[in-house]
Amino acid sequence: MNLGRTQQRIRWLTLAILIGSGVLLTILDSTGALVGVLGFVRDPLTTVTDWTSARADAAGDIIAGPRNLAAAREEIAALQVQVEEQARTIEELSEAQGEAQVLRDLFNRAAETPEYRRVLADVIGQDTNPAIESILIDKGVDDGVRTGMPVESARGLVGQIYRASNNAAQVALLTETASAIPVRLGTTRATGILRGAGRGALPTIDWIDLQYVVEVGELVMTSGLGGKFPEDMIIGRVVQVERNEAELFQRAVVQPAVDFRTLETVFVVTEFETVDTEIFSEEP
Repeated sequence: MNLGRTQQRIRWLTLAILIGSGVLLTILDSTGALVGVLGFVRDPLTTVTDWTSARADAAGDIIAGPRNLAAAREEIAALQVQVEEQARTIEELSEAQGEAQVLRDLFNRAAETPEYRRVLADVIGQDTNPAIESILIDKGVDDGVRTGMPVESARGLVGQIYRASNNAAQVALLTETASAIPVRLGTTRATGILRGAGRGALPTIDWIDLQYVVEVGELVMTSGLGGKFPEDMIIGRVVQVERNEAELFQRAVVQPAVDFRTLETVFVVTEFETVDTEIFSEEP
């Protein structure tokens, strides 16, 4: 056996191990794993314990998953309740804002005609009687309301009191077939009689002289003739003109300014100035 050759092999093997160890340490250092390796070398028990603890925590998270899911569902349910409460609050605020706007419009209307005396009333129902188109309000004889008094909203004329009890009244709408209101057109100043056409139909103005060229879009107001309504109360606008040169008069279809289905608050005009025409009915 050649002893010199064996020693040479040992030296080469040792050198290779040292070079491989150096390369391995360099790789571990560049990847950040050298600290863990050195920690394991210094304290292998601690390293093994940390590794085991990490695996145990992961297993604990898996086991606790259903409990966390239940807690998440409870939190979602609580948040849903909060969302519903906030939505209800928003609806209440929106309704309050709408009511405030209605009252503001009514106040502005009252400020425009301070010479009228009015009673503020809430609409408490729509009359279902097919014989007459009407609404019910919460003011009556005890509040100074009488049959025949005009009723208006912030947007215009509603109708007039048809019947009244001590604390409530029935208002016949201007669309009622028995309604007849003297009116005047805003542009041509032509006059006529506004007559209701019944449920679901638009009222019309009859007896308009052919000398007037009535246009679609003209404003329609009360004329004040006859003394039952104040003058210049808004009624609506002309949406159609029926003119025939072979006839003596023309007609106009009117779209009321008031949406009677959404009325909430109205004014009963209890006192207003009228033109006194009784002197012309007396015998000379």
